[in-house]
Amino acid sequence: MANPTRAAAAISAAVLLAAVLFVAGCAVSRQGYPTPTAGLPRTMQESSWKDFKITDFAAVHSPFPGGGEGNLIFGAIPVPAPAENLAPELAAFLGRWEGCDYAPPVAKDYKGVLVVREITPQGGRAYLWAGTNLQYPYWIKEIAFHINYFDGSPVIEWQADLTGAPGAAGMTAPVRLGYDPETKELRGGFNVPTSGVLFGTWRFAHAERFPVYADYAGYLAGKGIETRPHQTTRLASFGAGYMVYLPEGYAEQPEKDWPLLLFLHGSGDRGDNIFLLAKASPFLMIREQGPLPFIIAAPLLEQSESIATFPEPYLEGFLDEILAEYRVDRSRIYLTGLSMGGEAAYRFALKRPELFAAVAVLAGFDPKFSSAALNGGYEPLPLPLENLRGIPVWAISGEKDTVVPLSVVQPTIDEFAAAGVDIRLTVLEGHDHDVWTDTYSDPAFYDWFLQFHRA
Repeated sequence: MANPTRAAAAISAAVLLAAVLFVAGCAVSRQGYPTPTAGLPRTMQESSWKDFKITDFAAVHSPFPGGGEGNLIFGAIPVPAPAENLAPELAAFLGRWEGCDYAPPVAKDYKGVLVVREITPQGGRAYLWAGTNLQYPYWIKEIAFHINYFDGSPVIEWQADLTGAPGAAGMTAPVRLGYDPETKELRGGFNVPTSGVLFGTWRFAHAERFPVYADYAGYLAGKGIETRPHQTTRLASFGAGYMVYLPEGYAEQPEKDWPLLLFLHGSGDRGDNIFLLAKASPFLMIREQGPLPFIIAAPLLEQSESIATFPEPYLEGFLDEILAEYRVDRSRIYLTGLSMGGEAAYRFALKRPELFAAVAVLAGFDPKFSSAALNGGYEPLPLPLENLRGIPVWAISGEKDTVVPLSVVQPTIDEFAAAGVDIRLTVLEGHDHDVWTDTYSDPAFYDWFLQFHRA
């Protein structure tokens, strides 16, 4: 990576690729599809992919199995029994399926729920709910598909408009999914014209893992997580507000100050939807496992061509706002960020080292790449690495990360270490760019922070 703007471009391109891989479907036959011919079959031209309007939440989603929180996506859509004369290889498609896209750079980032409700030897009907955040999906679709055969195996296929995924407006792609009897999965992909083979990335299985919430704000508030607008116009010019978690006992102990964990998100969560911050962040731990003894605060950066990442004025102003609003133990302020937010965490800590007791950077890159362009026109400040002497720094990266690869990360670690910084690198084997899901779900990660105080 030559500079952070190239990293941002790589992330954007990867997100678009993942979107295309998703709607195009996954490999069916182990031999692959034949080289595509010009144009689409007549049946593909006649297939449909249209918005599915939900007017009655309970009529579409069912209570989560076992009394779990939320509702099972499409759990209330009935699937009739197959016709008696329907071939078993076609009947295998029926039912509710959950799946993920395994394409790089972030495997399983895109998720989907597919309900195949009807099927005949000619075609059928299905419903799709999919996106990187299932609470805010890119697609809620009703599909009319057709049956085709490759290598003697049936495939369901239709033509899809990719509008809804980032950067995919106006794009279309053929979707093909087939049943793999060995894994009992629906698999699929799309024909790559340059190679004439199917690139399979998606796998769907019968599962009950993906919930959706009728009142997402209420669900989060029940766990102590809320969203707040910024109090000043100056901060509101950078983002819509922030997400905050107040630990159990905060209201009941007005005399107590609490540790603060400041989180900086990655480029994929930029925009105006603060609720996206609850997914890939320390809020994940609160949602899925239980309370933490921190105040956790996360600012949202707007999507802007003029601001490439978190500017220092936004970071400093936001922290001042949090310190003024909440009872923070000033000796226990911690900082963490991922990808774009990881670079910003390095940069913020280098500028204001007197504030932080410990810093953890996930899939982040070298802050020396900071520039006026990176900071939206703000002149970059000198970044002497020696500023972080005396502050423990934990860098965490994926062995197979292609967005911020180890070839970029290791020189950063070496430079900090040569400057006398107490820094360590943990490489998660088998992980790609996504090291945050496992790290932010690990209680040991938070225990590491709590052992450190500033004088």
